[in-house]
Amino acid sequence: MKFIKTFFAQLFMGANVATILLLWASCGVTYLSPAWHPNVSLLSLAFPIFLLVDVCFVFFWLIFKAKWTWVPLLGIACCFSFVRDYIPVNWPVETPDSTLVIVSYNTHNFGGKEANLEDGTNLVVKYLMDSDADIICLQESGGHNDFREQFTAAGYECKNMREFMICSRLPILSIDTLAFPGSSEHCMRAYLKEGEDTIMLINQHLQSNQITGEVKDAYVGAFERHESDSLRKGMKPVVRLLANAQPLRAQQADYIQAAINEWLPRPVIVCGDFNDTPVSYAHRVLTSQLSSAFRESGNGLGFTFHTKGFPVRIDHILFNGDRWKSYECTVCDTITCSDHFPIHTKLGKKVLESSKKR
Repeated sequence: MKFIKTFFAQLFMGANVATILLLWASCGVTYLSPAWHPNVSLLSLAFPIFLLVDVCFVFFWLIFKAKWTWVPLLGIACCFSFVRDYIPVNWPVETPDSTLVIVSYNTHNFGGKEANLEDGTNLVVKYLMDSDADIICLQESGGHNDFREQFTAAGYECKNMREFMICSRLPILSIDTLAFPGSSEHCMRAYLKEGEDTIMLINQHLQSNQITGEVKDAYVGAFERHESDSLRKGMKPVVRLLANAQPLRAQQADYIQAAINEWLPRPVIVCGDFNDTPVSYAHRVLTSQLSSAFRESGNGLGFTFHTKGFPVRIDHILFNGDRWKSYECTVCDTITCSDHFPIHTKLGKKVLESSKKR
């Protein structure tokens, strides 16, 4: 009997060590450019799975062999920064009176016809107006000039550029395009006046995975029906498209980071649809010198893309961590007009905080 217990204990320990190594690998691939091997970079998408398994091992060892609980805890602790990125936990703190309210939202063409009520009200526009944001960054906005007039009437200065729109209560000094080399994709850049400072605001939509409706429907249908064979077949084209898009997003993230480096240490805010999770090459590169609002003041998983079978947080707000502190970063899951949820935060100046303490 003792031999059997020892055998199974060692078997489970081997499984635990294997999941820890996979967890570390899913973090480690974010330091490798997906151009090196796109399929390997997809390992980062499995990070929450490996993390969940290791958490389960913590409870398993607590019940059956408490002295080995340190093994999964050590595995998790070694990649704690990635855990904080993916599923942060933050205690509520008092928000300063003076903050800069930021909203980023992939509107999917302002929610389409379904978002338009009979009285002419667009639910996406109504939400954005009610948010009382100082800066609104929209992706897939479709260049709606009629909605632009509503924002202008509400005190915003608005600029459109293809699929992007920026609405700001801060004066917009100028706008231009960051065009990605070798691609038709780009992002919108604006320079905003805030007191004596000029903020470089980047509104971006990194390379889409281009998962067509047919591919998505096949995968989601199998997911809802719990058909393992169909799900496996439906996953193949999804994985292929994900792998194809990874190198392109990596190049775009590198290009944006180069533009950020040229502007720093002056204030920078980056908003938009990254099409990548918090554990990814693109997110790691763009947060190398900037802070993530959700990591600093959000809680939980905060999924921003809510199509069935694809729950992920791919919309982010980044900023100079030495200049601002994020408060109340949340994902609003009550407005479902788009396939994305909006993400918003409040930025308080650290200089203002320190002066209050004096």
